[in-house]
Amino acid sequence: MSPSQFLILYLKGVFMGICDVIPGISGGTIAFITGIYFQLISSINAFPKLVPKKFNWLRKRNKESWNELLRGIKDLNLPFLITLFAGIGTAILLGSRLIKYLLGTYEAYTLTFFIGLILSSTAIIYSHIENHKPANKLYGAIGLLLGISLAILVPADIAITLPYIFFGGFISIVAMFLPGISGSFILLIMGLYESLLDALHSPFQNIHIIIVFGIGAVLGALTIAKIIDYIFRKDKCRALYILAGLVIGALIIPLLKVAGAVEAFTPSVVSLLGLFLILGLIAGYIPQIVADKQKNTSRKH
Repeated sequence: MSPSQFLILYLKGVFMGICDVIPGISGGTIAFITGIYFQLISSINAFPKLVPKKFNWLRKRNKESWNELLRGIKDLNLPFLITLFAGIGTAILLGSRLIKYLLGTYEAYTLTFFIGLILSSTAIIYSHIENHKPANKLYGAIGLLLGISLAILVPADIAITLPYIFFGGFISIVAMFLPGISGSFILLIMGLYESLLDALHSPFQNIHIIIVFGIGAVLGALTIAKIIDYIFRKDKCRALYILAGLVIGALIIPLLKVAGAVEAFTPSVVSLLGLFLILGLIAGYIPQIVADKQKNTSRKH
């Protein structure tokens, strides 16, 4: 890749990271609409395949096994992964401070902005569905019911232990890799979101929490990548319908939180909420506009 391509990929990672911090839009959605989603899934799927090749080389130590190992390493696409995750990591470390402040000071308006992002991501997912036959729409209804079921779950008063944090990392990264489902939103439901924001706010004092969460996330990524690859190869349209339904159904939680955060819905408050909703809609659609421009440019060349 050229320096400019590395920079664009890094910025895509930054945007993914920002969205991963926000309990509304999924980093997987950004990867999907910017054209790197399946490349990411393919690269992650190459990790489990590399393990037997490594052991084969350690056992045989010949030219053939060495070349097999090198091909496996090439399939990982390390320059792609390192650049992308550098952008994601940068955004998460910096964005966590800002999101914590905004949710603490302007909760209703921040959540309304998130709702706009969610609606945009759903519209974008829907635009990528090629077949809208009734049988596929039924899967959208199933997704909607699942999303509503997920949304009405009230976080239990569970002690936040390291095993629970590990489980949170596993589940949230699974959600993050699904275009349309927010990993941060899952953490919000589990009651882990604010605790992890606090940990990221002071990473050196909470390094054990970050490491345990990270291990869970890595294992979750390796697991979900194979599942996603199978589902999308099996029936992409139905998978996208389920995801779109899930997102719409799960909107209940931020809507209820906005209602609880507003003392009185005066005309000025309603106007501001509407403004932030529109801004969220616009911001959520920007990646699609950029992706469309990149496609048009590549076709011309």
